[in-house]
Amino acid sequence: MDRIFTSIRACHNLSDSPRACRDCGRPATKDALFDVGNGIAVVERYCDQCAKAIESSNRSSV
Repeated sequence: MDRIFTSIRACHNLSDSPRACRDCGRPATKDALFDVGNGIAVVERYCDQCAKAIESSNRSSV
């Protein structure tokens, strides 16, 4: 499934348990949104450092 990076926002954790970064496992502070088509968006959680890497690598290819 192709996914297109759309944006990064502050993490909205509604539960008491902290979420882990998808890449490194540290506590997540950012939500990265990806468009996968048909009006469907996927949210992946990242720490600040990994979110910067995702944002910079995807913005340069767009």
